[in-house]
Amino acid sequence: MFNTPGYRRYGVFVIMEPNRIILLYDKIKRKTASEDEQQEFDQLLQDEDAEQALKMHWDQQWIEVLAEDKSALQIRNEQEILRDILSHEVAARSIPLNKKSPGYKYLVAAACVLIVLASGLFFFNHKSSVSSNQRTVVHAIVPGKNSATLTLANGKKIVLSSVANGELAKEAGVKISKSADGQIIYEIIGTDNNSNQLNTLSTSNGETYRIRLPDQSEVWLNAASTIKYPVSFANHATRKIELIGEAYFEIARDKKHPFIVESKEQRIEVLGTHFNVNAYANENNVKTTLIEGSVKVQKLNSNAKTLEGEQAILKPGEQSLLSGDEFNVKQADVEEAIAWKIGFFKFKDENIQSIMRKVSRWYDVEVIYKGEIPQSGLEGTVSRYQDITQLLDMLQSTGLVKFSIIKNKIIVSK
Repeated sequence: MFNTPGYRRYGVFVIMEPNRIILLYDKIKRKTASEDEQQEFDQLLQDEDAEQALKMHWDQQWIEVLAEDKSALQIRNEQEILRDILSHEVAARSIPLNKKSPGYKYLVAAACVLIVLASGLFFFNHKSSVSSNQRTVVHAIVPGKNSATLTLANGKKIVLSSVANGELAKEAGVKISKSADGQIIYEIIGTDNNSNQLNTLSTSNGETYRIRLPDQSEVWLNAASTIKYPVSFANHATRKIELIGEAYFEIARDKKHPFIVESKEQRIEVLGTHFNVNAYANENNVKTTLIEGSVKVQKLNSNAKTLEGEQAILKPGEQSLLSGDEFNVKQADVEEAIAWKIGFFKFKDENIQSIMRKVSRWYDVEVIYKGEIPQSGLEGTVSRYQDITQLLDMLQSTGLVKFSIIKNKIIVSK
């Protein structure tokens, strides 16, 4: 095996180079992969490092697909590749994909996303049979972008979309840099760790961003969101951060130092896991959705910030909802909870007001309602990167509402 391209021998160990799985995927994409290479690809999906490499590759693919105007043929080709990978032929090979593995689930999600992209899928279910084909004439309103503002411990503010890649600052023995793919990375480079220094990362309406914390945990911020965290977790019994808005977390395991997320009226404690928190001030519920691992969600006293008695330990696929004195756990629609992270709106039995709050945050617009608006529940999936005109026309086609735009204001009426 160690003479195979993409592998290196270190003593008695044979190590896969990170890009090996990408090379194999590209061969499958070009339909030049041999049977052995196809089986090797299946094997590598069981490896955590290889799976992560492929995941990072797909993250970049999402950016390219959503940011560029790809032709239908290009998208169909990508879709066909994934269908081949996930076909019964692959599953029937001597080394099948593990359907319980994160890699398999990630590829299934990838296939679903590309199917949506290829078809432009968007649908609504509601009780009314009324329809409208009126089109909305609007001023140009652009989707959100990859940007945020980093506030250092000394008060200096850095607008990340306007700075070059590379080192941004050094604080308390930690180097802060911006990577080529637009991620903020914290790297410990010394022992001068002042655990009292805090940084803040904030997105405005129409912005999203990704950060790798000093402990190697990763956080994706949705629009109109803020996290506050120590420059270094050294000398801390816990890894505590504060969240306003919405974020998706992939937490590095450290049993000795639990990761704590405090948000609107709740505290979440984890050791190492993936989960999403929606804690916007203008939403009725604080939603915590567990993707994998385990988390403990505890209700906070809103005044004293002390823990109250109500708490729940979530299992994968569960979601806690906190609203005032109500604290409940239910089965989650995971795809709906994390759709924003991969560039989509997914609505499930949502009324117009709920949908338009998401639209307002992402497109940075003010929404004004005129008259009584129907409360019918709508369902649909659509790219967050398409023109707002298309999105509003799709909503308007239900016959429930009409839209008009005056500058940066969307007027909603019956």
